[in-house]
Amino acid sequence: MQKNNVRKILLGLILLLITVTTYSLVKSLYKEVLPVETLKTMGKNVDIKIKNFKVTHDVLGDKDWEIKAKEAEVQNEESKIILTDVNVTLNAEENRKSTISADAGTINRETKDIQLEGNVKFRSDSDNFFGQFQKQPEESKEPETK
Repeated sequence: MQKNNVRKILLGLILLLITVTTYSLVKSLYKEVLPVETLKTMGKNVDIKIKNFKVTHDVLGDKDWEIKAKEAEVQNEESKIILTDVNVTLNAEENRKSTISADAGTINRETKDIQLEGNVKFRSDSDNFFGQFQKQPEESKEPETK
């Protein structure tokens, strides 16, 4: 009779252990799901909403450019990314940087074009930023006569 009681107690402990383990597993799986409040605030066409958005482009280990935004909404159907509070950093030769900031921006995911709007500001570390875009005088094509 004692053997039956021991078996019943062991069976009860095993069932209790299985129940607690199953409950913990199910609870941990649902923990990663977004809260209902977060899902309600997303727009109808928004697939993903990202806070502290950052994209960097490197060329041979050197940072070429970087886009940061307070928030980004990825809209796959329209193939665009809507940005808020945007900062774009462009790295030029000799560690010269240029930054562009704006209240909002849109990235076209197909063409990779970015459009900035609202308090757009440009700042460059280069002393002669626009000099590189000026047309250089053409060399004389006539042979020199001496």
